[in-house]
Amino acid sequence: MSIAEKFGHTVIVGERINPTGRTALSSALSSGELEVIEKEAVEQAAAGCDFIDVNVGCAGVDEVDLLPRAARMAVEASDLPVCVDSSDPAALRAALDGAPEGWLVNSVIADRASIEAVAPAAAKAGAYLVGMAKDSSMIPETCVERMRLARVIVETCEEYGLHRDRLLIDFLTLPAGLGSPAKVTLECIERCHEELGCGTLLGASNVSYGMPSRSALNSAFISMSIDAGLDAALVNPLDEAVMLAIFSSDVMCGRDPRAARFMKRYRRRKRDN
Repeated sequence: MSIAEKFGHTVIVGERINPTGRTALSSALSSGELEVIEKEAVEQAAAGCDFIDVNVGCAGVDEVDLLPRAARMAVEASDLPVCVDSSDPAALRAALDGAPEGWLVNSVIADRASIEAVAPAAAKAGAYLVGMAKDSSMIPETCVERMRLARVIVETCEEYGLHRDRLLIDFLTLPAGLGSPAKVTLECIERCHEELGCGTLLGASNVSYGMPSRSALNSAFISMSIDAGLDAALVNPLDEAVMLAIFSSDVMCGRDPRAARFMKRYRRRKRDN
């Protein structure tokens, strides 16, 4: 069962606790002003996400120390599970130590050393692991090559006790403005469930990097991705256009029978506004 099937809808991972490109957040994390984590977690939970992504990777921060603390702060503030997000395997392992079952772990690549450093801890914790369809040398341009690397991730993770129903493959969202067509990513999503038997996740906001009208581009790409079978989207849940795209697409793709979830959100937003 994929994570979307378990939740019954496209899983929304709130992306806002990430200092990349956010000077104020980076400064706060570096100086130990962690109240911002609680604030962001609460706001994203209220906006309707299912997981809170927690990334504390910035200059002056010891991720091995801070990521576990930040993750637990986000959980306590939001009452949601988290996606612990780091390029440092030691930080991911530290965050998973004693974690409840069902967290997301972001991420590994198609490299045995990368997988070996994280997959056993993820399996022990009962977590979902995100694998990026790339290796240490490149981001593949073709669907064939990305699928090959995804298969490496799936098969290697299973060697370390992590079943494919606990895996989410990130087929990479590249900026459309740099001439990177989204159709390769969409083709990979379509093939993944059938050929690999695991789920998919995208950092969907990357598609609009460097472009105007980012919300419109993000919304269009997310809708197309859900139609292709995307299980989980890493997005800004405070962007109402993006959230409407997700909820609307779930209706159209049969993930929201009788539009019950869509209408519940509509009534709540109308009441609150």
